[in-house]
Amino acid sequence: MDNAGRIIGIQGQIIEVEFENSQPNLHDILVLENDESLKMQVASPNGPQSFFCLSLCQTDKLHRGLKVINTKKPIMIPTGQGVLGRCLNIFGEPIDGLGPIKKDGEKPIYSESLDYSEIIKHNEILETGIKAIDFLSPMIRGGKIGLFGGAGVGKTVLLTEIIHNVVVLHKGKGLSVFAGVGERIREGHELYETLAEKQVLPSVSLILGTMGENPAVRFLTGFTGVTLAEYFRDSLKKDVLF
Repeated sequence: MDNAGRIIGIQGQIIEVEFENSQPNLHDILVLENDESLKMQVASPNGPQSFFCLSLCQTDKLHRGLKVINTKKPIMIPTGQGVLGRCLNIFGEPIDGLGPIKKDGEKPIYSESLDYSEIIKHNEILETGIKAIDFLSPMIRGGKIGLFGGAGVGKTVLLTEIIHNVVVLHKGKGLSVFAGVGERIREGHELYETLAEKQVLPSVSLILGTMGENPAVRFLTGFTGVTLAEYFRDSLKKDVLF
């Protein structure tokens, strides 16, 4: 097979793979020939025929000599209204136990960034309904805001309230995407339950890469979240709180 290679080295989460025929492209996903659930992503070349890859799974089942297959595509996530109200991993797979996602299409998590000259600046305030924020540190539409604090001081609680208020105050126009990069599983579950209790979950998508996942998965969680937020913004023409 032209798209087949083999593992020739393992160093922690870095897997070295050799391809004698067809070479993979950067960000291509490789899977084991006998287990497609074990995935790795091409990160950089290490010579004419060998490539360093990031393991996106536990490495205890990997060893030198295993045959891998190049899928010839990067991580693709589902798009469409069906991802709203769902909790996904970095591959766009549901982890909420609610069955398959109804998708309109797929979108790669990597894309060309906009040139600074193409970025449109707004001077309009995005009202949150929280007086301390709207008066002292208002959120600018299209801008960024940071919440800094130690563990257990209420960052997630405040964020949950902002998500709720944006959805309620901007009915039909506002959506939210939450990317939990290295979040505790407990906090992710509590956020999901709180959003469901407040009846705003149908306007929110959650992407979770919990602290129990390996570093590569946690790193790529943000990419998946951004891709989904950009889809809602560009294709559905929605105001997105990300």
